[in-house]
Amino acid sequence: MEILQTEGFSPHPKISLGPALPVGVPALAEPAEIWAENWNEEALSEWRVSMPRGFDILRASVVEGPALSRLCKVAEYRIFFRGRFPGEEALRRVIETALHEEGLLYRVEGDGFSAGVVLAQPDRFGPGFFVKAFTASGLVEGWKDLLIMRTAVGIWDESTVKPLV
Repeated sequence: MEILQTEGFSPHPKISLGPALPVGVPALAEPAEIWAENWNEEALSEWRVSMPRGFDILRASVVEGPALSRLCKVAEYRIFFRGRFPGEEALRRVIETALHEEGLLYRVEGDGFSAGVVLAQPDRFGPGFFVKAFTASGLVEGWKDLLIMRTAVGIWDESTVKPLV
């Protein structure tokens, strides 16, 4: 199996990742597109063996159609508060006010010290959005008061984020 290269003066492997994340924001189960020639199931085993420590390939499939960036419709985040947890309703109000658009917030669920939040358009609304919204509302002072992790990216399937592959 051979990874295809981009064209031009400085060719590099043709790879596309999901929506960008700021430095220091961890993510789980991120999608990636890797253009390859002569794909076969043995290639998946070879890739798994060669992955750096802490990385794994969960699933793989041959995909045709729109680019990965167009397929990522929603993202799920787990937001940990280093101070007092403001509660689900307060978080929902702050997020809805900051979005300025309806239909982009799918879910807010708290457990007393963190919240799971699912938002549409992960290319527009990510960890920085949460920090700005929570700071503007006075819930936190900034990044230092939060730990944000993206736990899934894909499409909304009635009550959950469905991975792309």
